[in-house]
Amino acid sequence: MSCIPQGMFAGKGAVVKDFRNIKDLIKNSMYCSISTITKDGLPHSSPIGSVFLENEEGGYFIEMFTKSMIDKSKEKACIMAVNTSLFFWLISLIKGRFNTHPATRLLVTLGEKRKITEIERAHFQKKVKPFKWLKGYKHMWSTANYVRTFTVDKVIPVSIGKMTKQLEQ
Repeated sequence: MSCIPQGMFAGKGAVVKDFRNIKDLIKNSMYCSISTITKDGLPHSSPIGSVFLENEEGGYFIEMFTKSMIDKSKEKACIMAVNTSLFFWLISLIKGRFNTHPATRLLVTLGEKRKITEIERAHFQKKVKPFKWLKGYKHMWSTANYVRTFTVDKVIPVSIGKMTKQLEQ
């Protein structure tokens, strides 16, 4: 169900030409998912609530609950971001079309796991701050200590038939 608009995205180390829309999509996602292949050759997906696209070539995510990611540097992965805004979906369903893609897959090469910087910690804390007063906040997000960088190799917008047809022309 995916469509790759011709000439929109390049290969290895791709420069994301629709950077602003993709960055907004990630920002409007409660979480993204990252899929890799385990050492046994099986597919594995994990939710990632903290993907940050820094520039047109890549970004990072907070690595907290991704035990399958150990020793994954230089490996390929797929990060999928879905716009989880209820307003976005409601308006799109009323109009019978999406104004922007509702989801996008980023095919990436994973970088090294490293200690989080203070700037990265501040970005993460800004994202989870609305939940600070909830009991689960301490269990889930109070100890963000590591990030993993990634380089974008390819961007594949998700196609949803007639709802996204005008975006694929």
